[in-house]
Amino acid sequence: MHMRRRFLTTYSTTTTEVPRLVALHEYPFDQHDTLYPLKYNGKKLLTKSKQAIISYFGSRRRFYSAAFVFCNLFGFTGHNPEHGRSCFRGLNLKHGRSCLLVNPFRGEVLILPSASDVQVPSNSPSDVDWYGMGFDNITYSFKIVRVSTNKKDYLAAEVLVLGTSSWRKLPTVPPCIPTCKSAYAHGDMHWLVHGDDGLSVRILSFDFQKEEFYLTPPPTSLGKNPDLWKFLHLLNFKGSLALVNVSSLEDRHTKIWGRKSVEIWGLKNYDNKAWVLNYKLDLKQDLFSPLKPTSLSKCGEWEHGIFFNDESDCSTDTFFVDLRCISMKCVLLKGKMAIHSCTDSMISLKNYGDLVEAEEEPKREKNDITEFPMSQRTWNNLINAAEVSERDLLYLKTQTKAGRISCNEKDLFD
Repeated sequence: MHMRRRFLTTYSTTTTEVPRLVALHEYPFDQHDTLYPLKYNGKKLLTKSKQAIISYFGSRRRFYSAAFVFCNLFGFTGHNPEHGRSCFRGLNLKHGRSCLLVNPFRGEVLILPSASDVQVPSNSPSDVDWYGMGFDNITYSFKIVRVSTNKKDYLAAEVLVLGTSSWRKLPTVPPCIPTCKSAYAHGDMHWLVHGDDGLSVRILSFDFQKEEFYLTPPPTSLGKNPDLWKFLHLLNFKGSLALVNVSSLEDRHTKIWGRKSVEIWGLKNYDNKAWVLNYKLDLKQDLFSPLKPTSLSKCGEWEHGIFFNDESDCSTDTFFVDLRCISMKCVLLKGKMAIHSCTDSMISLKNYGDLVEAEEEPKREKNDITEFPMSQRTWNNLINAAEVSERDLLYLKTQTKAGRISCNEKDLFD
């Protein structure tokens, strides 16, 4: 009943939900990923939540990358470095592509079914699958949409109803290819896409009730620019679809020093597709001078504003913009980490399939430091079992104490 009320009111822009922050630490192939909740004090300090259930998960045969966030569920898609789409040399395609759902607040990991009506060509030159998740408030079911593409003429769309055993092919495909910039809002999934002219942008949307794709026009004032897509970000902001525009910051690298600002647009009327400019943050006293617009990989919402992830080779800068006083603070995250925003829900993955069982905490000597959340012997046993059975054996470990991870907090946040 709680979930029905929650998703039946997705059109409201007066949501009182406080967005939560989650750190995703992605490690190289053959190692694990880590997800855990964070708290931000509004200044320059990020700390692990005292109630955090820290989840490690990984696989010998695949590496997993983040694909989408829905409420407090994180979707990951599995890849093989050489063959993409998790299709391995010497293995039958019946093993299919791999996708996981992870709830970092409950320490739950669910492997989604691989059976599908869609047969991706084994020689497909691209490994791109685009995902999105939503709620159908007619059938009261959670659904995941997947769009498969290659570099030639192949395009297919399919839907998985959470709790069922196979993906179902949709009769229609999207009019354009999705991108990594996406957000769930108003009951639908949305992707920021390139316009046909190469100078403008559009928003590709998916209706989970009708199971149809459609286009949502962006604000008309954005104009045209061959690099416009690089400077725009989609997010769910205060319960509505929002678009953040940092394109005016590009002038900082030229000799033209015009007035620079960051704009936050909100979709005020979803039926009429009417946008309103909610915030225009002028760069007083060079407030946004540290930002490099083209390196901003993600924009999200926190309790009092928005944040940007600015990724580099060895670290990630996260910029927190406080909309109450129009100020900005920067937090440096060491390693391949990224901050994500999510909202609470009462969804438990155990209601939709058999969860991956967590490994027990290995016994360690005081000075025994290991990269893996399990003993090397256990790790080797998993490798051997995967080779013999040709299965993707995935491991999981959860912890309930905030400080018990393999890196010191001082090393993670500066």
